[in-house]
Amino acid sequence: MFKKIIFWCEFPKQVDWKKAESLLKEIPSEIYVAVKSKQEYLDWKNKTTLLLYPWPILPKSQGYWFSGFTSKKSIDTLNQFKGMKIKIDLEPPLPKWKYTTPKIICYAIKKIFQKPGNSEYLAKKINNLTKSSQVELISKPEEMLINEFPFAEWYLKNQGMYINTRDNPRITKNIMCYTSFAGSFWRPLLRAYLKLFTKKAIKKDPRTMFSVGLIGTGILQTEKTYKNTKQFQQDLQMIKNSGAKKVAVYSLESILKRPNPQEWVSIIRKYV
Repeated sequence: MFKKIIFWCEFPKQVDWKKAESLLKEIPSEIYVAVKSKQEYLDWKNKTTLLLYPWPILPKSQGYWFSGFTSKKSIDTLNQFKGMKIKIDLEPPLPKWKYTTPKIICYAIKKIFQKPGNSEYLAKKINNLTKSSQVELISKPEEMLINEFPFAEWYLKNQGMYINTRDNPRITKNIMCYTSFAGSFWRPLLRAYLKLFTKKAIKKDPRTMFSVGLIGTGILQTEKTYKNTKQFQQDLQMIKNSGAKKVAVYSLESILKRPNPQEWVSIIRKYV
């Protein structure tokens, strides 16, 4: 069983918070809401009794996610979250074209030959964010979650999307294990790869956690999603078998928008 279920919430405006509170009662959970500022986070925090934490994002024009390709000025927007328990997504800048699997593969290959200029600056910034706590928001220093892809370390370092968590016990690495991206045909192959990857990652660092999905589309709007709750349960079981103590789910708002949200939550209840 998992000690905690974490929910990503990329589009908090789509959430019926009263409904969410009812669905998630008695589930040990945390929710990370995508926000562009500390004040925006505080505004959402005041709308619900659920445990909310900030997930800093950037305007689309600045890349949306963080990586070594992000400008120093954009990276500095993280300063407002210093000492707070947050999640940071390490992903390539948001492309300006409409998402398709072939395009994203070509985009990833192209990025291999481009050198990010601010990788060290971003890594230093992330480590500095954990060095003090804001007493008015949290009672003690908390961990930071860093989202990474389940790719080879050399590739992540090359793209400025890697943080060494071994030297900072206050940073926990979350690996995105989104099998829905592969579609029905390739999903079994991706799951076979992730079964090996997750177990190896836990052996390397037992604090590592993983996220599963997608239950609904994200910022790209055309991502493939789960066909049914069976696929969702298969992935939760895969993460449980890895030995991880926590799992994250993408996403809270997409569960609420499904015609059968209770069924999705009942699957989660089996693992807590």
